[in-house]
Amino acid sequence: MGWHLVVATNNRHKLVELQEIAQALAPDQLHFLPPETVLGTPWASVEESGTTLEENAYLKAVALFERVGQPVVADDSGLEVEALGGRPGVDSAHFAGSDAENRRALLDLLRDVPPERRRARFRTVLCYRDWLRTVCVEGIVTGWIALEERGEHGFGYDSLFIPDGEELTFAEMEPSQKNRISHRFRAVAALLKFLQRLEIEPEPTPGTSVGLVRLPPWLPWLLRVCGAAVRSDHAEQLGLAVEGALRAGMPVRALAEGLLQLWPFAGFPAAIEALQCAHSVCRRLGLAWQPPERLVQDDFGRREHGESLFVSVYRGQAERVRERLRELSPVLEDAVLRGAYGETLSREGLTLLERELAAVAMLVVGGWWRQAQSHLRALLNQGITPEQGEELLLVLRPLCSARQWERLQEEWQQAKLQYEREDASTPGVVSLT
Repeated sequence: MGWHLVVATNNRHKLVELQEIAQALAPDQLHFLPPETVLGTPWASVEESGTTLEENAYLKAVALFERVGQPVVADDSGLEVEALGGRPGVDSAHFAGSDAENRRALLDLLRDVPPERRRARFRTVLCYRDWLRTVCVEGIVTGWIALEERGEHGFGYDSLFIPDGEELTFAEMEPSQKNRISHRFRAVAALLKFLQRLEIEPEPTPGTSVGLVRLPPWLPWLLRVCGAAVRSDHAEQLGLAVEGALRAGMPVRALAEGLLQLWPFAGFPAAIEALQCAHSVCRRLGLAWQPPERLVQDDFGRREHGESLFVSVYRGQAERVRERLRELSPVLEDAVLRGAYGETLSREGLTLLERELAAVAMLVVGGWWRQAQSHLRALLNQGITPEQGEELLLVLRPLCSARQWERLQEEWQQAKLQYEREDASTPGVVSLT
């Protein structure tokens, strides 16, 4: 139960402190895990090249999330001294060298600064990242820099920092006392408040579906995988997305189904290459490959089922779309109804809504906007809320150019307007898939 967050750090002191704070704030609810518990080996970390605490925390969170494929949190903290113009700040951990060297350098710079001008603050930024969102929270505690080091507890600059209202430095306090007032405590408290506000989808009740769709936690990875698979220059990104999806708990069968669905939307070459990539990743991770099986059904049955599924997706526009397909070529209409809808989109492994999201990812990244518009509206027809849709579409942002992302926002707004009108006779965008 509760939240299990992998922490992007190799600093044992920081991890222990986070774990103790979590236990005090939310016993058995909030858990901070070292990276090696998920990766099996120590995390290599990333270069902290940001110019702010927020940037460094973001860089670490993104890098670790790509490796573990489950919710992570990254911490970056700094000591900001007023008399030094906010230094060492983002450079606190590497100000002069080791922790001891950092403290000596700070005292040397403040040697001639009187006690009343030694104001400072400790600031921690926590960056949380999961499949749908990236959020930064912060915790700040103000105080003073002591004239000399005092205390044996803690780490970093703890032996020099006296928080407001106290006479002891952090290092002179027992860990439990420090962890009730520190900057890191306040950041964790802010993170916990955010986690508690996250919307939890209600269980669907019989006979209802709209706005009550329960989404699997790996669903955002399906969009990442299908979006990356459309473009041949995203091979490395596809491999990372496939591994992330599997680590997030996506069934191998669902992954294979999503990638096989590429052929009606992006062609056989894209489907073959993507499935080869997924097969290789499964083999490397020791997972049994579960290829989709051919749907056992006669030609008439596939056509009949395809027509039924087609109507459930396009609803009031279904006949207009079919007429357009028939006008272009009766062969095309039959291929869409019998092959795409009656065969590929009818197999088990993915729900219709999950298949629609996969299709949207392919069409958006591929730039097929006329078809994408119809499938965006189909998401709403299948019961997804506008809020759920917006959060899921955010997953595609790294795969889109600036113009593609702007166009996607426009198309999503248009799809919502069309859905709200619920007027089948209103002229709309006609899809060819």
